[in-house]
Amino acid sequence: MKKLIWILLSILLSEASAQSLNRHELRMWYLAAADRKTALDSFTAIIQNIPSKTPIEESYCGMCCAMHIAQTEGYWAKIKMVYDAKKYFNHAIERDPDDTELHFLRFLLEHFLPSFLGLNKHITEDLKIVFAHPDFADDDPLLKKQAMEFLRWTRRCSLEQTAILDQQLNAIKKKE
Repeated sequence: MKKLIWILLSILLSEASAQSLNRHELRMWYLAAADRKTALDSFTAIIQNIPSKTPIEESYCGMCCAMHIAQTEGYWAKIKMVYDAKKYFNHAIERDPDDTELHFLRFLLEHFLPSFLGLNKHITEDLKIVFAHPDFADDDPLLKKQAMEFLRWTRRCSLEQTAILDQQLNAIKKKE
């Protein structure tokens, strides 16, 4: 029975990895991967097997690297994974510098990096881009609310940016 499950899973993974994933699929995989290690392993296998990744797929590949850091033993191995994740993000942003989601994801990674590593140099730049595009994640209201709550929680926003977040969050609460 286990062999049958592995064969079916392998077929599904190989078919899914042969094609690109849209933003909605990437977001759903990411949210599932954040909750369960098995989902993270599956998402990592799928996204790493996409032959020519779009910038958004490349960024989510970086997020997979970042999420694996917590499960990695040893400081040097963790640092290597941080550099791998940063490489994915920076390359994706070079390819598509106007994509707000790429900047938000890089901000998400860099927020959690210890400042003594000197690897969180893009936080201010990424925040400026996220706030310059208020239509970010309009296609997914729940995700937009979670992103705004996260930005507010980080306490990295300026007073003006915090005021904008408060206004937007209040508007969302009134709609609910």
